[in-house]
Amino acid sequence: ENYFKRIKEYSGTSTEYMPSLGMPELIAAIQKYYADLSIDYDKSQIAVTTGGTEALLFTFLAITDEGDEILLPEPFYSNYMTFFTIAGAKCVPVTTTVENGFHFTLEDLESRVTDKTKAILISNPSNPTGACLTMDEVKMIAKFAMEHDLFIIADEVYREFVFDGRPISSFGFVEGIDDRLIMIDSVSKRYNACGARIGTVLTKNPQVFGVVSKLCQ
Repeated sequence: ENYFKRIKEYSGTSTEYMPSLGMPELIAAIQKYYADLSIDYDKSQIAVTTGGTEALLFTFLAITDEGDEILLPEPFYSNYMTFFTIAGAKCVPVTTTVENGFHFTLEDLESRVTDKTKAILISNPSNPTGACLTMDEVKMIAKFAMEHDLFIIADEVYREFVFDGRPISSFGFVEGIDDRLIMIDSVSKRYNACGARIGTVLTKNPQVFGVVSKLCQ
């Protein structure tokens, strides 16, 4: 339903605490949104956060120890650095350029991975470059992550912001990565509701979700 319409219609005198992982109705709506994309998550694998930024912070805190490295294409959303700093993780940029459309190769990733690498963070479509990965690129990254035993943090808050008719590419479409995929989402972009501060962490990894659940509390 329309966010602003519901705000105007609200007539309650107080607002009670909601469940730590989010309102059941909202979790059900998030589950349906993904199911409509043929991406299946159980309600017990979905956590609502205070915006997508908190979803990212909780993810970094859940999977990294001090000094762990996370790969990510550069240029990247500058606020990622805030969360790296808070979590004590190290940002390892994989630099891209306008000449290649801000895309990167397997060789680019291989040249940056070390024994401290814990995850790869992908914004797709990218903020700020606008680069959209093809499904072949998504599968290449997934294969790379499996070979190096890395988590995949898929920041897909701009998922539908594709204007040239190509199909949506998502890590949620890739089979065999349930144990390492952490999806980040938000209502800020898709529904133009930045001030609502509603984000989401979705993962089928029970250990990761268990830590995220504690942080939500």
